Amino acid sequence: MSPVPKMNVALESFVKTHADHFVQHRRRMLMAIEKIINPLLAEVKKIDAKFDFELIGPNSFYVVKSPTHVEVLLIFQGIDPEEISIEDGQTPAGFSLARLTGKRMVSRWKFCSGNSNPSKVYLSAKIVKEKLFELVKRVVNDEPNEHEGKANIAVNEAGDDDTISLLVSGHDAEPFSLDLVPAIPCPGRWVFSAHAWKSKPADWVNRKLKEELIRSGIHLVARPSPRKSGYQWQIDFPGPMRKLLELDMGCRTKCLLILEIIMENMQPCKERCDSFQLETLVMCVTEKFPIKSFWSDEKLTNRFLDIMKELQRCLSERSLSHIFLPNVNLFRDVDKLALDSWEEGVQKVLKDPEKFLNTFELFKYTTSL
Repeated sequence: MSPVPKMNVALESFVKTHADHFVQHRRRMLMAIEKIINPLLAEVKKIDAKFDFELIGPNSFYVVKSPTHVEVLLIFQGIDPEEISIEDGQTPAGFSLARLTGKRMVSRWKFCSGNSNPSKVYLSAKIVKEKLFELVKRVVNDEPNEHEGKANIAVNEAGDDDTISLLVSGHDAEPFSLDLVPAIPCPGRWVFSAHAWKSKPADWVNRKLKEELIRSGIHLVARPSPRKSGYQWQIDFPGPMRKLLELDMGCRTKCLLILEIIMENMQPCKERCDSFQLETLVMCVTEKFPIKSFWSDEKLTNRFLDIMKELQRCLSERSLSHIFLPNVNLFRDVDKLALDSWEEGVQKVLKDPEKFLNTFELFKYTTSL
């Protein structure tokens, strides 16, 4: 049997052996997160109606940081994006200011604008997070039993960068970290820094789909800025990214699943490649092979190896460009030791991929979820 068919067999066997447990764990995890967060959000809204978020569900946006660490976007309801002026072009790339322009928004949210210029009221991501942190802490501390079920839920006050983090723990189970990140949806809005993607040839994304992605708009996300500016909001594209990943591109979904299983199970390093970084990597390879026939089942081995080689290149260069914001390096803030560890792991895969796949053992986490 020639090498490529043997590799195809190894890849298909890998999926058959490991995918079900991996996918089911993710599914259970998200269902448990929904049960934890939704009652908490309902209580937060009772205390302060301005902090009104969409309930968590199957279509919520999240980033898996590791098997025991998930970031969930809390999508604001009741904030009119038409009353926000997005001031793009900030330093560092990928961040913007959110200036409140409508009288109603200024009146309602001035308490989260700090000491900004009275004639130009900017919504502070840092203050919004601080206010939400206070509310979450109050709910968790005042009514611990109402939201915990079998698990114990506590606010993790040792988190970095003002992250609102819940620590979920239980008997004989590994503690689980849940980051809550406020986000403002801006449907129909695009930003200047993403103009290059908007204007480049359609390629594998046809014109109609591209227009649909742009209409779905951006989100302003209260992730910490490397400049430590309390007023900067990160520009994010969870809606367009999801639509691109849902496109039928043959074996691409299978390649991404294999990649996620491998990278999530690299044990030596605590910090892992998160799900967004891996999705971005696969999107970058898609741009190199933009036709569906390049992702046929017969090409599974070729595309999988292309993805692993691209990951090796990105790790060696310490650079992974954002799909929509090419000036944003997704590896910018990753610890060098973590990058070295990931690169070493990828090299092990590429040294003898068939042997690696056939001898791979999935680490089965037992978390409090």
